[in-house]
Amino acid sequence: MAGSVTFILRKPKAKTETPVNMVFWYDQIRILLSTGEKIRPTEWNPVDHRARKTHKDYRNVNTRLDKIKGNVMNTVRDHLNKNGKVIAEILRKELAEVVKPKPDTDKKPTPVTFIQSINEYIKNCNKTPRTKLSYGTTKNILEKYEGYINKELTFDSINLDFYDDFIKFLTTVQRIENETIITGYAKNTIGDHIKKVKVFMNYALDKGYTENRGHLHRKFRTFEETPETIYLTEKELTDLYTLDLSENKKLDRVRDLFIIGCYTGLRFSDLSQLTPDKFIKNGTQLKIKTVKTGETVIIPLHWTIKEILKKYDGGTPRPISNQKMNEYLKELGEKAKFNEKIVLNRTQGGLSYDRTKEKRDLITVHTARRSFATNMFLAEVPTISIMKITGHRTERSFMKYIKISQEQNADKLSKHPYFTKSPLKVVNQ
Repeated sequence: MAGSVTFILRKPKAKTETPVNMVFWYDQIRILLSTGEKIRPTEWNPVDHRARKTHKDYRNVNTRLDKIKGNVMNTVRDHLNKNGKVIAEILRKELAEVVKPKPDTDKKPTPVTFIQSINEYIKNCNKTPRTKLSYGTTKNILEKYEGYINKELTFDSINLDFYDDFIKFLTTVQRIENETIITGYAKNTIGDHIKKVKVFMNYALDKGYTENRGHLHRKFRTFEETPETIYLTEKELTDLYTLDLSENKKLDRVRDLFIIGCYTGLRFSDLSQLTPDKFIKNGTQLKIKTVKTGETVIIPLHWTIKEILKKYDGGTPRPISNQKMNEYLKELGEKAKFNEKIVLNRTQGGLSYDRTKEKRDLITVHTARRSFATNMFLAEVPTISIMKITGHRTERSFMKYIKISQEQNADKLSKHPYFTKSPLKVVNQ
């Protein structure tokens, strides 16, 4: 046995960031060295000796710690092969070189540009392909902005002046979409690009490519507006579920898969990977590891899902592409006569405007997830229980999914004991 390696915090009860130390044990020999990493104790798991998921860069931190551990064990084995035993003073110096190697002062590294660091981050980050694609979209926008200002972006140029000018560019730039010239991006799109710029700069700061912290200024903020989205009520779901589609098997399958989504809260990526083995406890629960977050959720099955499983001999409808499913859902909405007029407000190109659409035209696969959260909320299911299924970590982010009107909210509150008159108790003398 070549000893053991673990990681501990220098000050486990600190209120701010504290260094992460590496501890190597071999028999009675103990070697402690700083890894160069720093972290808040609240973001550290003392059982796993790794950064918690609440840390903004936990994957990179844990990857570096794993690399240090591997290098330490390799160094110890080489040391034992060479010396036949552990010589503490010599091993300590050897480990210091691999735990926190000194920079090579003779060889100056080639400076990394802002765009190059973005490419490096996209290549190395532990994100889903879809997230990496969105990072690439922001990088492309930044390159177009470079052409607009006729200048290469540098780390030092990412400051409040860049922030204001980049937003102005995104608000006024013209682009072609579906053969139509569109001026300016939507407010949420702009806010998302700003958010990703901050991610790129945090990465560059962690890597030591820059010392510029302009993106951390309180005015360098992301922003968003709550999108006007819809949900289907329990009555509408019943109307959709009981719709006679015997003459159209394709719509029948799409309807059934959508209903499963409405009573499980699953995203399309999870609906498309449903298999019989994921239904457990005699078909009363669904256990699945979600694609987006990698977390396992267990969902009790609604009676409609149990009926659908019987319909498909214990399986589920064959999935189709997200795009095609969205098209068929609008056709289903038309057949179910979801003709309610919905007024949508949107900010684009710096202008706010309203538009009116029929509810059937706004149904998408994601409507199922919003319907699940909203209907359960209206049914008085505890918020924490719903969040366990949807995967929301904060009530703030969860409440963005709840789509209820002022009238519905008032009706829900009116049933609360605070608003009802309790009968007076008669005390017998």
